[in-house]
Amino acid sequence: MPSAQDIFNELVKLGAKLDAINATAQAIQADDDQIVQLMAYADTALYQNDLQNATIICLLEQIAKNTCDLVNQSALQTSYQEAMEKSTSRLAALIAATHPEAAFILEREDQLRKEIEKCCPPKPPVPPCQQKPCPVPKLIGPPPGGTRQGG
Repeated sequence: MPSAQDIFNELVKLGAKLDAINATAQAIQADDDQIVQLMAYADTALYQNDLQNATIICLLEQIAKNTCDLVNQSALQTSYQEAMEKSTSRLAALIAATHPEAAFILEREDQLRKEIEKCCPPKPPVPPCQQKPCPVPKLIGPPPGGTRQGG
């Protein structure tokens, strides 16, 4: 039969093993807490990515609309300009043929206008297309631990 000292020694060994198991359990708990923090960060990063995708889609929709509008307007403007060129060329030829003094006056006014515009140029027109900013999500910062994973 084991003596009381033998039982005591076994209990001391068992206590040391329980202390080791407890330390391991605490380390596992700390690792679990870090994993939970990293998973929460991954969820936040995924949400951030979703917000950024919404911004990208907004910008692409604006680009697509503006491009389509430009193509439509350029097609219209080209036909208008071709018609105007024909009309103004015919009109200028008629005026010059029937009223040479009027053609001379128009040419002189053009020269005077150019001289005036050298010192006082007209204000440029306001551009018709103004960029409208899309919402930009706030950055979330680095993950717990201070460094990015995988990069």
